[in-house]
Amino acid sequence: MKKCAFLFSVFCFSILNAQINKNVELGLFKVNALTPGVSYELGAGKNSTFNFEVSVIPIARADSGGDFDWVLFPALGAEFRYFTNMNRRVQKGKNISGNSGNYVSFLNQVFVTTPIIGNIEYDEPVAYLGAFVYGLQRTYGKGFYFGAAVGPAFFTGDNDPTATLYLDARLGWVIGGRKR
Repeated sequence: MKKCAFLFSVFCFSILNAQINKNVELGLFKVNALTPGVSYELGAGKNSTFNFEVSVIPIARADSGGDFDWVLFPALGAEFRYFTNMNRRVQKGKNISGNSGNYVSFLNQVFVTTPIIGNIEYDEPVAYLGAFVYGLQRTYGKGFYFGAAVGPAFFTGDNDPTATLYLDARLGWVIGGRKR
């Protein structure tokens, strides 16, 4: 019994130590005002997170005739983020609260192709967007945050997958506590 208690104590200490040495937050609940939605960013490693979101995403496209179409779709998203400059930001005394840093990620978004608003129609009931992204996010006092991301993507909303450019901008608030 003493051996089990000792092993349990070592296990708990190692988990606590791993959480203390993280540069990223253990968890952040965010509300996005620019593209309406909510997200939860879960600390996964010292400099990495998983970000899960439910939102309304705008999609725009121009065809060869010069016509411009746009639509708002309900979407679910998940991405793995690796923050590339957290250690350098800590060394320079810069803010890392609220996962303020630059990151690379692979983003997955699934859309229900019945539009809320807009004039784009797809053959499939569900569409998928995958993107390799370089982004940044900054969180300031009182929880205000902004973010931007860009990268190559592919979209499957019609019968043929399409290569495209992923652009994202975010403004919102972090709800709840941050560690710094």
